[in-house]
Amino acid sequence: MDTIKASVGENGENREQDVTLVQTLLKAKKLYLSDIDGDCGSITIAAIRAFQATFLSSPDGLIEPGKKTWQQLSAGAAPQGDWSGDSSQWSQDKKLQSLHPQLRPKVTAVLAALQQRDFKAEVFYGWRSVKVQLDLFNKGNSKLKFSFHNAQKPDGTPNSYAADIVDSRYNWDPQAERSGFWKALGEEAKKQSLIWGGDWKTFPDVAHVQLVENGKLQQVKEESGL
Repeated sequence: MDTIKASVGENGENREQDVTLVQTLLKAKKLYLSDIDGDCGSITIAAIRAFQATFLSSPDGLIEPGKKTWQQLSAGAAPQGDWSGDSSQWSQDKKLQSLHPQLRPKVTAVLAALQQRDFKAEVFYGWRSVKVQLDLFNKGNSKLKFSFHNAQKPDGTPNSYAADIVDSRYNWDPQAERSGFWKALGEEAKKQSLIWGGDWKTFPDVAHVQLVENGKLQQVKEESGL
């Protein structure tokens, strides 16, 4: 396995060959979806921060030779074939993998922006099964028996059109509101042209962001074969 010779990312040396290698590894994890060009710009740094958020409490957007972020990145992608179990307990990497390809980079950008604002932002739910959705519905925690979180490809692979994003220090505790996290999430989601559930009047869902408007839910359900 090749290795980087110098630091890559926020305030790094960003040698072209090193940046190219980092972009290639991040692209394999579907965190970096732009061109591999050896140029460490804001998209690359956002992808680094999103990757770090899967195992660091304070992502700094910097990869250094021999240090933890490089060790994690160069160790290879975790197997993604098994989508069973409690999806709220999956790693951040796997939660991001479970998102629709057009949603993934937008959520990655939202996470990076919130982390730059000193929030401990992470995905709580990406994809979740219809069974979990029904449990939430039966408990009164959702108005829907099928949601954008449940979308999947015809082969059953997760393809969520929505994500729930929280500050890991608070989740849904009232302190999240007092800290300004929900307001900040709404602001950053809209910068990415995402729909923010906090704007809904009848049933606000402050952690929720989604790719398409509510009127397309039935179409997404049919495309999922559910």
